[in-house]
Amino acid sequence: MACFDPTTFDDLIFGKMSETKLPSVAAAVIEDGRVVHQRGYGYKDNESALPATPQTLYGIGSITKSFIAVSVAKLVEAGKMDFHDPVTKFLPLKQKAFEGVEVHHLLSHTSGIPGLGALEVSLSTSFGEYHHWLPISGVEDMSSFMSDVDDWVEAKPGAKYHYLNEGFVLLGEIVSRASGKPWERFLKEEVLTPLKMSRTFTQKADVDADNDVATPYAIRGTKVTPTPMPYGSGAAGGMMSNVVDLTNYLKMFIDGGEFEGRRILGRDTLEKMETPYAKRPAKYDDGGLYGYALVIHPDFYGHKVVGHGGSVDVFTSSMRYVRDLKSGVVLLSNGTGYSITLLAMCAISQLTGHDPNELPWFRLDNLLDNLQGHYRTYKGTLYAEVRKVGSFLMLSGEDIGKNIVLVPDGEEGSIARFYTFDEGARLEVNFRFNERGIELLYERYRYRRSGPLQPQPPPQI
Repeated sequence: MACFDPTTFDDLIFGKMSETKLPSVAAAVIEDGRVVHQRGYGYKDNESALPATPQTLYGIGSITKSFIAVSVAKLVEAGKMDFHDPVTKFLPLKQKAFEGVEVHHLLSHTSGIPGLGALEVSLSTSFGEYHHWLPISGVEDMSSFMSDVDDWVEAKPGAKYHYLNEGFVLLGEIVSRASGKPWERFLKEEVLTPLKMSRTFTQKADVDADNDVATPYAIRGTKVTPTPMPYGSGAAGGMMSNVVDLTNYLKMFIDGGEFEGRRILGRDTLEKMETPYAKRPAKYDDGGLYGYALVIHPDFYGHKVVGHGGSVDVFTSSMRYVRDLKSGVVLLSNGTGYSITLLAMCAISQLTGHDPNELPWFRLDNLLDNLQGHYRTYKGTLYAEVRKVGSFLMLSGEDIGKNIVLVPDGEEGSIARFYTFDEGARLEVNFRFNERGIELLYERYRYRRSGPLQPQPPPQI
């Protein structure tokens, strides 16, 4: 019985695009082994009003890491390396920080080295936000950048999760050295070509020659600005693809390492990739667990959900699959707005037969949306305004001040609880739903919502 409802999903995407000014999204959904939904939403290029399509190319960010992990896995199966080889077997790294660090640790972000910010700076530099300059063009530059990393180690290898983009730059070079060819060429020959991913690219020249590429946009408040292509992430996040190609990639995972009858990865190897090696920091979905460049949710409505997301700020992406349902979803966008991973998990919720509105993070998001508005005290004597900012509410008003952060603290019956801090002490703040509408209880005051917020003014041109 089909569970996925494309109309509900489309309405959700359009609503969040409008709310966060995302220029476009491309989506593909697989249900019970079949592609049941595949389309583009919005404009791949605002200035030319060109519509997005399922074939439109987007940056896939850190989904790239899963391709590097698949490449490593294929080299392990070929006997050219082992997951537990020390990284110094392939790279001349002299820093003590790499003593005991294995390929396994880089793949699972458990090297003990915290994120160093190199790729983040490189990306922001590429679209004009020059707060630092790091001309890292390859593994030798990365090695120079990491020369003093010994003093930055946070844990022993395997002891703690620290997301390390720089580690995947090193893994790209390890793939190159173990295979005897550039990682980009190995990936194309051993993974992309067998999966018929003919428009998935690692090289700028290939993207430049393509005629269906999404324009990247920096979204800063109400301002949506086209930017140059953010090249330079390499093996950590530099690939470009489209949802048609990525559907084939999803099918390979869903079918246990096979694609159209051809084995790409052995089941045992894939199982190692999907084995949890670390717990991620708690987020909207409790963070999940981490394998080899794959995020794992072992019990989502009784199902194991696996995948990865990505962001290079001007492109965002997410893929998730549920093997026992032979189902999955991939989403791509040319901007940073509403979480693409949350939208993907809404699709997964439908595919498992559940209402996305019942997901904890989506319930919270809807609650925050509902609480926004203009509020007034008895007979309208004092005015206050409540706005949603990310996962919080911002309260401003007469006699109470501006930009008071309200932190969600749970729901109980008709009460939505929040808290803030006043003069260093925790202050309880409650919203109450009753027959008169929504009421806000803050410090000495009781407010009643008098109306919704007005739309934000358009950006100045």
